[in-house]
Amino acid sequence: MKDFHLILFGILFSFCIGFGQKFSVDIEIKNYNNDTIIIGNYYGDKTLVKDTLFTKGNGKFSWKQDTIPAQGVYLALLKPENSFVQFLINGKGEHIKMKFDAKDLLSISIAGSTENEVFYKYLDFIKEKRVIADTMRSRSERAKAANKTDDEAQKVLGQLDNDVKKYQANIINMYPGTVVGTLMKANTDIELPEFAGHEDTVRYKRYYYYKDHYFDNINPAHPSLIRTPYLHQKIDYYITKLVNQQPDSLLKSLDLVLRWLEPNAEAYRFYLADFLNRYAQMKLVGHDALYVHLVDNYYSKGKATWVTQENIDKMKENSNDLRPILIGKKMPDITTYKEDNTPVRLYDIKSPYTIVIFWAPDCGHCKKIMPDVVSFYKKNKDKVKLISICTKGGENTKTCWPAVKEKGMEDFINTADEYSRYNMKVRIKSTPKVFVLDENKEIIIKDIPAEELDKIFNEIVSFEEKKRTQKM
Repeated sequence: MKDFHLILFGILFSFCIGFGQKFSVDIEIKNYNNDTIIIGNYYGDKTLVKDTLFTKGNGKFSWKQDTIPAQGVYLALLKPENSFVQFLINGKGEHIKMKFDAKDLLSISIAGSTENEVFYKYLDFIKEKRVIADTMRSRSERAKAANKTDDEAQKVLGQLDNDVKKYQANIINMYPGTVVGTLMKANTDIELPEFAGHEDTVRYKRYYYYKDHYFDNINPAHPSLIRTPYLHQKIDYYITKLVNQQPDSLLKSLDLVLRWLEPNAEAYRFYLADFLNRYAQMKLVGHDALYVHLVDNYYSKGKATWVTQENIDKMKENSNDLRPILIGKKMPDITTYKEDNTPVRLYDIKSPYTIVIFWAPDCGHCKKIMPDVVSFYKKNKDKVKLISICTKGGENTKTCWPAVKEKGMEDFINTADEYSRYNMKVRIKSTPKVFVLDENKEIIIKDIPAEELDKIFNEIVSFEEKKRTQKM
């Protein structure tokens, strides 16, 4: 059963509304000796500072604004513990007064706001039900520990859950479009229909229904959306937990979220930038495809008008560098040269699998991983060919060959290019860089830890063998 007493994050909100064209919040805090509090607001996954208030004496503070701040969830931060209470601004311009005890933030009195009164009555209702729920839950756990079932406790818990849902529904129906109604609805669970069939089939249907309707209770166009703490939690959970982490699935889900946010310019702008920054770091194998997708389909197509052309050009350059070496692409045909200047064309290497590793003699990480690469090749040279490409150019190319011997790489196809011409097709910005290619030189995987190369490669071989067997 849903832990209803944690709804809306278990943190107290007060709802501030301005008056006319002006806005104020008067705050009185008992047992607070500091002379300062900070006023801030949520913004996606961040908290922005709006103002610093200094006491007027006896724990009294006042925040006055000539214009009404944007709708959203704000907070009054107490020093030095950084404890806080939260309040909402909905843009209607009332003046409100808040009183609370710094030692008991769960007890807040508020005046001057109908929405606040509604919300705090709801909190009082939750407090009352929580006592009963905790008692019933303890009874149920004791029964479970004794291999029994406390039917009465389960019945009471079920009724409590229904009572809370009914209370929430009344607020949502009575205050549509308000901040309190929007928050309440956004934190209401998706109701799943009953599904028939085998247990696995039912689980599958429930998952897809929940995923498809995950955002149903959130109004993407509401002005307060970006200034709430729940939006980022919701989106992050959807992207990282509900969606398969394969690039193709993630691409579709990013597009879905961005389309959903289009009615809200602030939220759309924030999350387009957030997604780009997230995947620019490329912490997971294959996620560079997400960066390329976002640049190609949003930034390059004029859907980020707030970004300067100079920055867009840099993004496009990075995207162009990454696009030819995405997983699933056929690696560009490059030619590099052995120590005796014999050319080695990548596509002339005939093997079911080819490992391409870019490295440098003075690369510390290359030195660290090379024993693992050498060990891998000794164990798998019957299944794979390995070409190493030293990235040192010009006069420094001559440093490649002694390093080959020093690192025990003599069995590899060791090459370099003093003119670094491979960079015209494959831009290598850091070393080491490892690619695993199939017989057609398609990139199966890349950027994997060298110490896991043997394990991952043999998993690939096993998987490919199973696919071939199934086709026969």
